Amino acid sequence: MKQRIITACVGLCVLAVVLAKFDTWALNLAVSVISLLAVGEVLHVIDSGSRTLTGIGLIFSVLIPFSRIAAIRAVLPIIIYAFIVALFCLLLARHEKMHVEEVAMTVFICILIPLSLSTIIGIRDHRGIVQGFYYTVFALMAAWMADTGAYFAGLKFGKHKMSPKISPKKTVEGAIGGAVTALVFTLLFSWMYAEGVTEILGVPVEVNYLRIALLSPVLTASSILGDLSASVLKRQYGVKDYGSIMPGHGGIMDRFDSVLFVLPAVFLLSVYLPLIQL
Repeated sequence: MKQRIITACVGLCVLAVVLAKFDTWALNLAVSVISLLAVGEVLHVIDSGSRTLTGIGLIFSVLIPFSRIAAIRAVLPIIIYAFIVALFCLLLARHEKMHVEEVAMTVFICILIPLSLSTIIGIRDHRGIVQGFYYTVFALMAAWMADTGAYFAGLKFGKHKMSPKISPKKTVEGAIGGAVTALVFTLLFSWMYAEGVTEILGVPVEVNYLRIALLSPVLTASSILGDLSASVLKRQYGVKDYGSIMPGHGGIMDRFDSVLFVLPAVFLLSVYLPLIQL
């Protein structure tokens, strides 16, 4: 537990530094690095046995977070085309040892993870700095507070297993505790952020607390979906954690799996059901 808390504190400090550079290319770089590490962990777990296949996938996943930068966006169709062609050329060259399932899984992982994490950049670019910062922190808080609340509630009250064959430690009581924790923290954060922006920038901020309360359980469910999706992959490939880069937590993917579906969901909310208005 001590190790888990220390790692979490270090991670929060790094996150604070990245968020301080929210309106710069440093955010793209941070997302790119996280994507690289997470994709690398998953590809290591599925173990295609081909370093070339893994290398092609990693290069592509690193570029996705920069795809909204004008210079990259202009050649994005070429990058995607080159990625697909390279994979199939590799498959043709090594068809006796390499199966199409390995290539398909590489494409799936190298698109899903970076694209999902890059939603942070999309939120910033679409909603601007003030609202973009709010939605980004809101999304991360919704996912990680649900995860944290579920962990402690599960330890204290957990009796009914949610999905014992996929994630034995997850319980219904933990999920409820996670939903309550996420709701409390996101509401509190929304209020504090609105007050802070109004006080510092002199810009009045309207928060739709009812909408947050109604949609918070949906985000918690999205967080659980991401967690279980990553867990079922681990179970099918017979590993406990994706890595050990974060002591007490496992790998990068073990920490970011819960945000994979939350970030895109919050982006959609920012577009169609805004939680705040300036």
